[in-house]
Amino acid sequence: MDIDPLQLGFETLAILWLTVDPAMMRRTAEALAEHPEVAFAAATTGPTNLLVFVACRDVDSLYDYLEGAIGSLPGIRQLESAPVIRNSKRAGTAQTPKP
Repeated sequence: MDIDPLQLGFETLAILWLTVDPAMMRRTAEALAEHPEVAFAAATTGPTNLLVFVACRDVDSLYDYLEGAIGSLPGIRQLESAPVIRNSKRAGTAQTPKP
């Protein structure tokens, strides 16, 4: 079951695209998975190789998270962040299989 972070008082959601040294990907991803702010983390391919969704209390908390927790991780070469400014859909609906 997914819990909506907005219902828990986390008002700032952001998508992060990280470029991490290949030799550090697993270590960095495992470290990210331990952060309470991280709702989702996955290895990807392309110009960035880690995709992360974070939930923070407010914009100041997001800034502190990016500067401190993300900034201290080894192997990160680049970070792009996109704060979510509006949700059009947050959860999918249950679908029944077609006969």
